[in-house]
Amino acid sequence: MRFPCSALIALAILSQSAFAADVGELIREGESKLQTGEIDAAVRVLEEAVAQDARSALARTRLGGALLLKQDQTAAIGQFREAISLDPRNAQAFIGMAVAEIHLGRYGLARAALVEAKDIDSAKGQEIDRLVVWLDSRGGAESGGGLTH
Repeated sequence: MRFPCSALIALAILSQSAFAADVGELIREGESKLQTGEIDAAVRVLEEAVAQDARSALARTRLGGALLLKQDQTAAIGQFREAISLDPRNAQAFIGMAVAEIHLGRYGLARAALVEAKDIDSAKGQEIDRLVVWLDSRGGAESGGGLTH
């Protein structure tokens, strides 16, 4: 039996919508587990969300945050980088990456990520500026000056 082309397209769209809803539900479940302190469980759920949709910048950002809470900075940075490659305007991923870099003592990289985050989301400017000043006092300024953005 042959399906009309429009029926196949409709089926594909419906399956993608259900798929997106499943990923969204997994992200919400992971966030809920993080709020109750179930970090390992949250990581597992968010890994499942990423496995279902590797192109979800939100799933990768949330997984990066969960990994940060688990104190796995290297894995967190990997997820934040993937999120940024999918969505270069993802200020949350840049901020998460900065926090991970700070924990690793890589203040210059943290500063650079924060400058990117501020360029994307100027509403966080004052908070970012305070952190950049702190980083600069620890050698995080790559050009020797303050925040130029």
